[in-house]
Amino acid sequence: MALNRVLYAIALVGVLVFHTYYTGWFSWYLLMLAITLPVFSLLCSLPAMCRLQLQPQMDESCVRGDKAQLVFQNAGRSLLPAPIYRFTLTRTDELTGEQTSARLQLAARGNCVVQVPAAHCGSYRYALSRGRVYDYLGLFSVPLRLPQLGRCHVLPKAQMPRQLPNLSQFQSRSYQPKYGGGFSEMHELREYRPGDQMRDVHWKLSAKTDDLIVREPMEPNRGQVIISLDWSGSRQAIDNTLDILLWLSGWLIGREVRHEVCWIDPASFEPQSRSIFTLNDLQALVTELLGTRLRDSTPSIASRSFAHADWRYHIYPGQISEEVTAQ
Repeated sequence: MALNRVLYAIALVGVLVFHTYYTGWFSWYLLMLAITLPVFSLLCSLPAMCRLQLQPQMDESCVRGDKAQLVFQNAGRSLLPAPIYRFTLTRTDELTGEQTSARLQLAARGNCVVQVPAAHCGSYRYALSRGRVYDYLGLFSVPLRLPQLGRCHVLPKAQMPRQLPNLSQFQSRSYQPKYGGGFSEMHELREYRPGDQMRDVHWKLSAKTDDLIVREPMEPNRGQVIISLDWSGSRQAIDNTLDILLWLSGWLIGREVRHEVCWIDPASFEPQSRSIFTLNDLQALVTELLGTRLRDSTPSIASRSFAHADWRYHIYPGQISEEVTAQ
């Protein structure tokens, strides 16, 4: 460290001046002590410097507004105290490409906790660089092997839109076998086929007909349901859009309504869509959006028509509009 080196140089010059004007044994003792002290510090520090192992622990995700932490601890074992070590922590916001760096200095055996900003939704990539470990006096340093860090996803909070969609107006064009089976209020009767579950057998009717009859669960074959959004605007607008998307898509999933989420890719200006039916699909979509770079010139998809959609929802920040297309 520069300050330690400057202070040592000043002390060494002072001892030399003192030895020049005072030739007694005490001045000689101070001079030898000043010259050999850095070497002694380096020899004592080397075991701890070589065994230093920086081990990070970072939260992979958190909800916007909650606290997320990045913890650094020394996993190396040494009888002597851990020396001082420094490194640069860089955070990259994948939505905007903005980078922020901080120079951290750690010492001793205690953990160092760095608070991860979670004011806005996004995917934040963290990296370490310029790592150095110093001796106890801070005069000598060697490179520090730095571990790889990952990403921390700041997820949205589900926000109920002002105007709720009314699914009671869905008209079923027809019924189709329910994917994966399971309970359904609607079902059809058919003959048993190899691979059918025995729990689906209608035993009373099978006893009357002397053939195995199976209840096949059916589900409504609704028209296409689309949620559209604009992937542009301020960070507050992005937060509100994701909050409403999380609530609305989860609401449709809870009612077993398969739907499409559509937006315009800021890089290619091409329409993108993802089919959502389960919470895993929704989680994968949110993660993908958090890693998509924003651009101010991205056109809006609000005016784009979807001719094959029975229902289409366009999400505006803070509200939701509902459009029903008659077929």
